[in-house]
Amino acid sequence: EEEEEEEEEQMQSQTQRRMSQYEMEQLQPKDSAEISVELSDVVVYCRAVPFYGFEKRQPANEMSSFSERKVRKLIKDCGNSLVRHNIHHLSRIYPSGLRTDSSNYNPQEMWNTGCQLVALNFQTPGYEMDLNQGRFQENGQCGYILKPNFMRESDTKFDPEYPSHGACHDMKTLTVRVISAQQLPKLNKEKKNSIVDPLVHLEIYGVSIDNAKKHTKYILNNGFNPMWNETLTHQIRVPELALVRFVVEDYDTTSSNDFVGQYTLPFTSLKTGYRHIHLLSRDSAPLSPATLFVHITIESIGMRKRNPSQNSSQVTRSSEATFLPSSHLQTPVP
Repeated sequence: EEEEEEEEEQMQSQTQRRMSQYEMEQLQPKDSAEISVELSDVVVYCRAVPFYGFEKRQPANEMSSFSERKVRKLIKDCGNSLVRHNIHHLSRIYPSGLRTDSSNYNPQEMWNTGCQLVALNFQTPGYEMDLNQGRFQENGQCGYILKPNFMRESDTKFDPEYPSHGACHDMKTLTVRVISAQQLPKLNKEKKNSIVDPLVHLEIYGVSIDNAKKHTKYILNNGFNPMWNETLTHQIRVPELALVRFVVEDYDTTSSNDFVGQYTLPFTSLKTGYRHIHLLSRDSAPLSPATLFVHITIESIGMRKRNPSQNSSQVTRSSEATFLPSSHLQTPVP
């Protein structure tokens, strides 16, 4: 593990040197003459600096970058310190340089500690990209999301590894009755008689104690209007951070199931009652008219008192600053 981390750091160092050299070659004297000093003075830039530890006081405009391996270690060893650090500073996370296949990591782990620039490989579809799109369904999909109160308080005791310590959350019980589906697509269009054997997964992503996957039985040869009428229930301790993912798969007895469609959204965006869920393809394109028909119930379990002090100035965003994935890159772009 230490050898892999050392190799990753060497790759990052070489990349930074190449970028610095390229940038220096691009800066010609004539370019500096064209920059308006007045315009430059009104622009606030983030200054990228190495991470020196949580004890060192830094200006608010200083930003540090972490590999996914490094930030996971920080989450495990000192999660609350990382949460407090991200109240005042931006943190950007990048995929491991060893991911030569452009695969992705689970961004939810980093969002749980308030990390803002969480870089992903956009060219690689999968549940990680589904979570990224689902996370920013809130707030009219404008790209900005306000962090929960307990992640904005300067004296917060929240630790995603131990969510019951210090912070208080309105715990919920989510009950989903999966009733039916409509117009599911054929996966093998070359075969006329190819019909899916659908089953439905209910997946919860949040703090580690909330993570869960539950599923219905499969229905044989029915993609037109399969009926389940099955109830799936799960308790969620930190609903403010949880994402809910509905997945439809084609059951296969001899190999892994085939993906049919999915839809991901924040738990706080769920509406109760009878609902049609419009499915998306692997690359997040609409699968119209394919839908799931469900009934959703949310019940409050209980809540302990917490310090009411708030700091509403801390926000998260998806497109350029906070919770930001990079586009088609292995390293984040500010």
